[in-house]
Order: sequence, then structure tokens, then C-alpha cells
Amino acid sequence: MSKKDGKPKDGKKTKKAGAEHDGGRAFVARVYVALKPTVNDPEGLTIANALGSLGFGGVEGVRSGKFFQVRLRAADAKAAAEQVEQMCSRLLANPVIEMYEFELEKAT
Repeated sequence: MSKKDGKPKDGKKTKKAGAEHDGGRAFVARVYVALKPTVNDPEGLTIANALGSLGFGGVEGVRSGKFFQVRLRAADAKAAAEQVEQMCSRLLANPVIEMYEFELEKAT
């Protein structure tokens, strides 16, 4: 590579790491992350108590969680699902204490 312009000596351009994914179809994944049932949820308990004090006496329990909406491009739904699975297991959820599920659909 030439130090001056960052292009290879053969004149071809190279794709930078993290560059926008070209082609493919657009998908939207809705990811739901929640603590596993065996993990204490102090935030959920606080919310349940607050709901009770606001007059919602029928609330038996609350579990807090996170919601992510991810727009991505992939060759097909299977490839998109594989990418979302990796996103969840590597970043969006802590598999030791959290469980996750996601819905995938074509973006409009």
C-alpha cells in the first residue's frame, strides 16, 4: 500500500473495516432481553411496589428488561437471524443472567 493515499499499489480500492454493508435485503429485528427467572430483579420489585402504591392492587409481579430494535442488511432471513443471534449472545444480552428472544421481519 502506498503511504501517501492509502490505496494498494495496484490502484484498487479496499473496503475499510466497519464500512456499510452493500447489497442484501433490509430487515428489522426486535430483540427482547430479560433477567432469567432465577435472578433477583430489584428494579422489577421497585416498579411492582410503585404500581401497588398507585392503586394497581392486582399486580402480582414485575420483571424488568430491555428492548432493542436493530435494522440490518443481509442476503436473506436466515443470514439476518444468524447475525442477530450473534449480536445478542456477544453484546445485547449477558447469557449468564439474561435470556433473549427476537422477532425478525423485512423492513419497509
